[in-house]
Amino acid sequence: MIVTESAGRYRFVTQPDHAALAGRFARHWAADSLAEPAARHPFVVAAELHDQGWSDYDTRPRLDADGEPVGFIETDGEDWVRFYARGVDVVADVDPYAGLLASMNAAGLRRGGYGVRTRILDLSDRPPFEGFVDAEEERQADLAARLAADDGTPVGERERALLDALHAEGSAPAGAITSPLWRDYLLLQALDSLSLYLCNTVQFSATTVEHVPTDDGDTTGIDVEPVGPATLRLDPYPFDNPSLAVSIPRRVVPVGAEDLVEAYFDADVRRTDVTLVA
Repeated sequence: MIVTESAGRYRFVTQPDHAALAGRFARHWAADSLAEPAARHPFVVAAELHDQGWSDYDTRPRLDADGEPVGFIETDGEDWVRFYARGVDVVADVDPYAGLLASMNAAGLRRGGYGVRTRILDLSDRPPFEGFVDAEEERQADLAARLAADDGTPVGERERALLDALHAEGSAPAGAITSPLWRDYLLLQALDSLSLYLCNTVQFSATTVEHVPTDDGDTTGIDVEPVGPATLRLDPYPFDNPSLAVSIPRRVVPVGAEDLVEAYFDADVRRTDVTLVA
């Protein structure tokens, strides 16, 4: 659950709803100067379902010992690894390449984003995350081996070598940007970051989505600037329409509610509409 607090109210967005927004971004991704996914359909699946493991947990707010709502960052570690492992199972069952990307995303969230999302702490040497990262990286190697046996996938010996380097060093080797798999991982991180920015923000301020792969084998940033109360300008603009309208489902609950879970279910789902423009 993504929880924000403002003006005496909690605002709740579920992890699957956040991922669905990332999936919408993936479906409409069509920038001239930015890299396209190497395999569009599996990439959309990975973007839309990468937090599917949270679906049961996010049916209601979870409270800490003080009765405060627990956000996704504060979730118990044992629960966290169970959710993400189950979520990768779901995605891999739909498509193995999507599962590979979802596994890289999940493991990266406990390994410093594989050197890309530097605000994420590397907890891969601490239980319970150590075992989780090891298991997911083994899964990645297995999926890559299966995919490499199929000439129709964007995975070959170069991608398997990339994964070996990621698993050994925790970050991508020089020249990794030439790998379709690494570009897709970077793009998934960018869409995840953009969706989190929208879902986890009460009042928008300027930001930059970093490490977005370009079509000339480099990376760039997408600057995000509010130009109205519910309008954001993106530069470079990455979508297939001059403007893209998105909707974020939230439940809004008073901070002082006597029974927060009851108040959550008494609250209608409100949709916050935001328009992204060039």
